[in-house]
Amino acid sequence: MNQPILLSAVILLAGTVPAWAQARDANTPPNTTTVTNVSGVISQVNYGTDGQVQGFLIGANVLLSFPTTICGGINSLGTAANNITYSGTEVTASSGFKSVVVSSFKNATTGASYTAPTSSTMMPATTTYGPTSGSVKQLNYANDGSIDGFVFTPSSGSPVFVSTGERASSTLAPLLKVGTGLSVTGTTSPGMSGCASTDTLESVNATSLTIGSTTIVIAGGPGYGNPGGPIFPGPVGRP
Repeated sequence: MNQPILLSAVILLAGTVPAWAQARDANTPPNTTTVTNVSGVISQVNYGTDGQVQGFLIGANVLLSFPTTICGGINSLGTAANNITYSGTEVTASSGFKSVVVSSFKNATTGASYTAPTSSTMMPATTTYGPTSGSVKQLNYANDGSIDGFVFTPSSGSPVFVSTGERASSTLAPLLKVGTGLSVTGTTSPGMSGCASTDTLESVNATSLTIGSTTIVIAGGPGYGNPGGPIFPGPVGRP
């Protein structure tokens, strides 16, 4: 009678060993490494919960994912059977499955490529625009019908979009008309989206507009969480 009980106890104890091992394994940090110019073949595309292509499976156990939006979708970069080369940060799970956050990608079959933005391109520096003279080509409107900017044609150079913010509308509405001559001062920065189309204009966050003898200062600028700020009309040089 005692022998079966003792045997059961031994079996139970033996059965707990893999569980302990699994617990320790789950708490072990994944193995992370940087990989460079690794060649492979896309075996299939991988989908996200929204049904859109989210990445590529390389071989049987390497999953590539991309840290930023891809113009045209990730599926525009490749499909099954394409020969590719990639670099990035690779994490290896305890199962041996590898996941790579891609920093660069080249499809040798189609010629498509991708390079992840760096910290400097993610937070581009602003540059001063103006004062530049020109005229209003077109007014721009917010959802409530207020003026939030305009297309500006400088005396030389290409048209730009001048963002003023919605709060400036009540002061600007009687002053800004198509053809109105004015001087624009503000800041510009490179577009954050890599998906700009050919009809995308350079954008200027206006800090002041001079119309005739009146200078309108847009406090805080329209692009910093303060749409238009409070504005202060006054004679030139006197906000």
